[in-house]
Amino acid sequence: MIVAENVHVRFRRGILRKQIHALNGLSLEVRERDFFALVGQNGAGKSTAMYCFLGLMKPTSGKVQVMGRTPDLGSPLYGGVAYLPEEPHYHLYLTVEEATRYYAALYGKRISDKTINDTLERLGLARFKSLRLAKCSKGMKQKVGIAQCLIHETRLLFLDEPTRGLDPLVIREFREWLQAIHQRGATIVMNSHVLSEIEMLANRVAIIERGKVVVQDELKNLLTLDREQYSVAYEGDGAAQPEYLGAVERQGALVKGTIPKERLYDFMEFARGSRLLMHECSLKKTSLEESFFKIVKGSETPAPAALLAGQNGDQSAQEAAKTEAEVNLEE
Repeated sequence: MIVAENVHVRFRRGILRKQIHALNGLSLEVRERDFFALVGQNGAGKSTAMYCFLGLMKPTSGKVQVMGRTPDLGSPLYGGVAYLPEEPHYHLYLTVEEATRYYAALYGKRISDKTINDTLERLGLARFKSLRLAKCSKGMKQKVGIAQCLIHETRLLFLDEPTRGLDPLVIREFREWLQAIHQRGATIVMNSHVLSEIEMLANRVAIIERGKVVVQDELKNLLTLDREQYSVAYEGDGAAQPEYLGAVERQGALVKGTIPKERLYDFMEFARGSRLLMHECSLKKTSLEESFFKIVKGSETPAPAALLAGQNGDQSAQEAAKTEAEVNLEE
């Protein structure tokens, strides 16, 4: 579906400024019907890669193909492509319903009133359909962007931080909607800092660091089980802590930790004798967050605390890429 081979993107933001390497030999492959996630720190090159896939930015060197074609603006292949940017911008004088109709109609297909109404209802926008976008909250504007992406059964869907600004109930419904679209056969490419969301949705992941892919693999291979340790969580009413319990965390009366597999039966005897209220006892699972930390640290880069804490990291390359993409659109 998408092939990127040794893609480089370099530019300057001013005559005397240092050249920025937004992408530095990025190579990846998205297969048809993948739910593919791009993961990385702020400024790693995720959004720039997506701009290249969409034809909004031309690589300095390297090759990009989407559905077997070079992505050029205005190409017929975009009839089957939808895109939700991280910060969508609209004609603010339009109402919610007018905006949904207008952007959906750009595909050149007739949209029924029922489809429009059903989409707005499902996203919780039906009662606001006469409200002008200028008066909408950030979350509501994000929902309008989601509506115009999902109103057609597109073949390829690009999502850049799609749940940003959404409330928990809408995030859950949006996740279910994406899962249904994926099951119908759509290929989805998503950037997200919310690694727990990626674990629930994606089947393949590419970790990007400093403009190149450092790992590309099936998600299940990054969520391995440690068959040498068990994760346990229990309440014990002041019971003594066994000496073989490691990585101990306390949350009020709840005690969490790990035990070696050879001490499992010892722990079961301890739990029975101490009348522990067990919450969990399972093989220790490596989360995507843990894999991400391990992989990025292994590539000798700064720890990605800003990514997981939701803070702003070094975004110079990302901001410059957005500026370049906006210039391309204007042209």
